Amino acid sequence: MNKNNSLTAIGLFSGCGGLDLGASSAGFELVGAYDKDSISVETYRRNVSQNVECLDLSGEDVAHIPRSVDLLLGGPPCQGFSSAGPKDPSDERNRLWQAYARVLAHVRPKAFVLENVWGFLRDYDAFSEALVDKLNDEYMFEYRKINTRFYGVPQHRLRLFVVGVRRDTAETVPWPEPVIPEFWGWKEMPSGFVSMRSALEDLGPAKAASNLALRGWGNPHEFVPLEPSHARIAPHIPNGGSLRSIPDEYLPPNYKGRERTNRGWPWYYRKPDPSLSARTVTAALGPCYSQILAPDVVAVRTEAGWVWETVAPEEHTAADGLYTSPVPPRRLSVRECARLQGFPDDFEFFGTTPEKHRQIGNAVPVPFAEALCSAIADTLNGSIISEKLQAGSGGTG
Repeated sequence: MNKNNSLTAIGLFSGCGGLDLGASSAGFELVGAYDKDSISVETYRRNVSQNVECLDLSGEDVAHIPRSVDLLLGGPPCQGFSSAGPKDPSDERNRLWQAYARVLAHVRPKAFVLENVWGFLRDYDAFSEALVDKLNDEYMFEYRKINTRFYGVPQHRLRLFVVGVRRDTAETVPWPEPVIPEFWGWKEMPSGFVSMRSALEDLGPAKAASNLALRGWGNPHEFVPLEPSHARIAPHIPNGGSLRSIPDEYLPPNYKGRERTNRGWPWYYRKPDPSLSARTVTAALGPCYSQILAPDVVAVRTEAGWVWETVAPEEHTAADGLYTSPVPPRRLSVRECARLQGFPDDFEFFGTTPEKHRQIGNAVPVPFAEALCSAIADTLNGSIISEKLQAGSGGTG
């Protein structure tokens, strides 16, 4: 529910609406949203706002996009920058920030947010120079590398956020306060952090999706089955382990004999540890870094509801070091991934099962989006109050 509808926002490259949903929860009225993916637009229209348009921002005229709004949001596609992709410097999507800058110069909002992967830093200097040039130094802005697990999200998600405000609106760039100050160390779980187990276990057992090509609505607790080659390897990887957990003699031929170090060993088939924050939810369902395998846990029904019981690896490891899980490994379900991204359970995604995963993986986690937009709203509301007080003071003088 909106806290204050006096503030307005527009979303660019809005996808299924994670960033915009957070803005709405923070009190912004969404007066426009734009994305060229028709499937994401349908999801957005059903769950976030009717004010959404299927539009290719890279080439379309943006003159019809509303002006005089308080906040501009956007996350240009990141495939050319992402560490999970080919990192192609010639990828045309690497320049979509230029479309964002063009709309920003047209709208001239009081504040703006741009989200991307860390690889966007390669183009950040060009981006900042373009903003200064287009906006005549009207804005102050800065970037931060954010791990969203420090903001109530049960997931390690490292992203870059650029936040800017007009100089006539604020004296500093607003940022939300983390649960605790950020630190480096993914195995530490201080008080206030949300583990994968606590976020997901009440959902109970998931089932395999029966028809991956069937397009429709929903947020099902269904997973995409593993391909046979991956299903043969996955049972030999314990919670928190990776392909390097498997004894050398049992590895596929192309992995045998590799040096087992962080540098010399790819972290393929990394399984999450349910007692920690989840791994990054990604858009693709590939066989390596982007693939998220469910941990070896058994869903057990209790009087209090479903709980996860963790399989003890030492109880299923042979003398030669080969572990074999008694629990069939699987990918995380659509609903589990949506939970890890902070979408409410009644948020319905449109498309096939892989298309739903793509939308969820491309989104900004809703709890962080709300925290960030709330900090911006507090600044903008303070500016509005200050303007009214000054106007009142001038009127009585």
